[in-house]
Amino acid sequence: MFSMKSWGKRSVLFAAALAVSLAASALPHAGPGESYTFTYYADAAHTVEVGGRSYGYCGEPFQWGTQTRYFSYYKTTCNPNPER
Repeated sequence: MFSMKSWGKRSVLFAAALAVSLAASALPHAGPGESYTFTYYADAAHTVEVGGRSYGYCGEPFQWGTQTRYFSYYKTTCNPNPER
């Protein structure tokens, strides 16, 4: 059987995993021909950039620095099927 101490650790791990998965699901979905670029800032003033990330279908995805709760983002559109 599991001890109470073991259940406590499992509860903390479950809560942490849930928080991470909920945060990831909050990101906007990039459809065909779309990309999102985020810029992360040190504080609410948005004056010091501390990180960035981009994902989607317009260019290569990237990530650098630190992700914080202070961010801005924009959506880029491109042709999902460029002619050759």
